[in-house]
Amino acid sequence: MCVLCGDLVGEVHWAERTLGPCSAGSSDEAQRRQARFKRARILNRVLAPYQLSMHEDLSGTRYVVGDRKGAQEVVRDLDELWTAADRLAHVPVDPLDERLLATLEGSSADR
Repeated sequence: MCVLCGDLVGEVHWAERTLGPCSAGSSDEAQRRQARFKRARILNRVLAPYQLSMHEDLSGTRYVVGDRKGAQEVVRDLDELWTAADRLAHVPVDPLDERLLATLEGSSADR
């Protein structure tokens, strides 16, 4: 059980596991956290057209998904994140939508 939040600490979701060996001087947990930060940047770009955003909770074990009106949901993993995003956006959030992908590709080219 997590001392700070009193939550049961479960197994890491399959999509967030590190697959390769740890780099020199880095732990599996450090690599997992770095991947989560990178994933958060990408997720926010995908969620923005739906007027949504997300961030990690203070423990770094949960995601907080919210809309611009202040509604928020705390979720454990990416599977729950998409379900919460659908509810908060009031439409299905499709990260593979062709228009969304074109928008994301266009914004990447501008950088």
